[in-house]
Amino acid sequence: MAVREFTDSHDREWRVWDVTTEHMHPVTRSEDYMANFQDGWLAFECGEEKRRLEMPYPSNWITLSIPDLEALCARATPVVRRWAQTTTGEERAKNASASERSAMEAAHAQITFRSPAGREWTVRIHECLDANGRDQVVLRMTADDLVVDLNSWPSNWQTASVQEFAMMVLDANPPLRRKAGVGPQRRHDDRSISSSDMTKSGGSDHTDERG
Repeated sequence: MAVREFTDSHDREWRVWDVTTEHMHPVTRSEDYMANFQDGWLAFECGEEKRRLEMPYPSNWITLSIPDLEALCARATPVVRRWAQTTTGEERAKNASASERSAMEAAHAQITFRSPAGREWTVRIHECLDANGRDQVVLRMTADDLVVDLNSWPSNWQTASVQEFAMMVLDANPPLRRKAGVGPQRRHDDRSISSSDMTKSGGSDHTDERG
């Protein structure tokens, strides 16, 4: 189970992860309506848009270049977000979404924390192309419309304290702004830590827009 987040050639932020049979309830997998998705799929998500690419897909998708990953996304089938017209359709949508939530939760791909100033931040690895068209990997922190990228970060960032995350935000490149709702959104099952996890000496008096 793995998750990647990347910016495509149209400057859209996508999250992609694999949903395998271990994330499906045995009864769900055996249902006829699962059809080509019985053996798993790649889920692509960008804001409110979602796509699914059924098996077989390249087993090395986790190491593909961004252009190749974008090509896979283009091949994936868009998920039509509407009220199910039938009981079977409603059940299929519910079970597929449950499998995707299970897979995402198992990946621990992103973390949320609340800074001492009360702003909620989401942290995850993000891939994009630099000015020369080369793959670039950053640790991306977002809060509402603020985006902060770190070119270097601790290898144990997933277990960092609120204090350590707050310092990363302050030490990072100047924040950028984007339209609200652009890119992958936080899920209710993302790991979250709060300022109550901080030690007494872990507070920060900074009050700039990153706080």
